[in-house]
Amino acid sequence: MDDQLQIEKWEGKVALDISTNEIQAWSLLSEFFNLHLWLPGIATCEKVTGSEALPGSVRYVASPANESGKVSWAKEELIGFDPVEKSFSYRVVESSMGFGEYVAHFRVLPGTGVGCRLEWSFECEPVIGWSREGLIGYLDSSLKGMAERLEKATNPDAKTTDDKVSYETNGKLDGKANGDKNSKANDVVNCETNCEVNVA
Repeated sequence: MDDQLQIEKWEGKVALDISTNEIQAWSLLSEFFNLHLWLPGIATCEKVTGSEALPGSVRYVASPANESGKVSWAKEELIGFDPVEKSFSYRVVESSMGFGEYVAHFRVLPGTGVGCRLEWSFECEPVIGWSREGLIGYLDSSLKGMAERLEKATNPDAKTTDDKVSYETNGKLDGKANGDKNSKANDVVNCETNCEVNVA
């Protein structure tokens, strides 16, 4: 079992189309030490070392304390930054949330019309205390919350987004989506939240 956990990998991706244009979105979301301004559930984002856009820089991010006073936190290292492609990558170097090896990639892509597309993907070891579906669900809700804050900041008159969110998962996974034991590779599952889940 231990050998299986060492080689098993989770991979997934969530994406969302929003009304904010590509340049505005990148200028705000690319600030590595300002995650707390855009991501709901993050109360603190502080520089540990380095500087903006410099690979090797480390940030400390933390949630508000819960009712028992517990704070969930992580230290994350910027490992790649490409202003031309409007993308950056980071990895978790330490956390209180059960993360081992975890690498994430964030991209701002051209959208349809004047908007853009946000894309957040990851590769990681199985996370203690999480399921694969739970982790993807967390990224989904986080991306929606981030998009809502971003749209309010760049277009105060915009309504809450109801755009389609797409999910993609692949790697050495169990081929199931949303707990459906009959789901097979490359199936598309239509959810009540108007999403598409592509399981590879």
